[in-house]
Amino acid sequence: MHEESKQTIESPLNQWWLAKNGEAEGPLSYQEISDGLKSKRISSADYAYSSGGKEWKPLSAWSELESGPEESGLQSPPTPPVDSYPIEPLLTNPRLPAMANWICIYTLQISPWLWCLYTFSEIISGTALKEKAPLMGVEALAMIISMLVSLGVTLSLFIGGIRLRALSRSGPNIIILSIVVATAAHLLLSLGVMVIIAMTDQNNFASKSVSVELIDYFVFLVALCEGAFLLTSLFWLRRNARFLPLS
Repeated sequence: MHEESKQTIESPLNQWWLAKNGEAEGPLSYQEISDGLKSKRISSADYAYSSGGKEWKPLSAWSELESGPEESGLQSPPTPPVDSYPIEPLLTNPRLPAMANWICIYTLQISPWLWCLYTFSEIISGTALKEKAPLMGVEALAMIISMLVSLGVTLSLFIGGIRLRALSRSGPNIIILSIVVATAAHLLLSLGVMVIIAMTDQNNFASKSVSVELIDYFVFLVALCEGAFLLTSLFWLRRNARFLPLS
């Protein structure tokens, strides 16, 4: 008798589906649903569909869960109701893996604030050369170019992040191109700064206060961390972009 009861519960004719993140999860047996409710892994407010029913409704509204399982014909469930979809966060997408969501958070939230930080620090620090130094104009021009390039890269990353979050295939391509451009531009500007330093007499360098030097040191550490994340994102996207659920 016990064996017959167990077979009835686990019969493939008794099938249930749960609405999780807007998708049908299943089929599940009556016993799996019952065990999930007891362990609180499944909530009675979760939407469910039975192979013997005609619509989705919360588990608490199914009388079959109170009276026991009943056999019914096999059939696929309809589309889960809109109420079963979660509220999507502003910066991420639940369909993307963790690293892709971190890239979205960086491009949409962190990168714009970092640009403001770098711009503010450059205004506070000023030029490294004195006003009457022969190459002071070259350094000032390099600073303006650096700010404009970083602004363009920040906007490009922001657009790429929006498209990546929207599961657009152009999103990773825009982000990869932006990182490559940013890396190349920073390498060229760093090389130019080294040339300026080599061609300038030590007496033409402006002195800085301790607070300004601390700000420069902090910004340098932040830039190193950002650079490490950008390179990690670049390699990760080049390797995994084709596996993302993009269209």
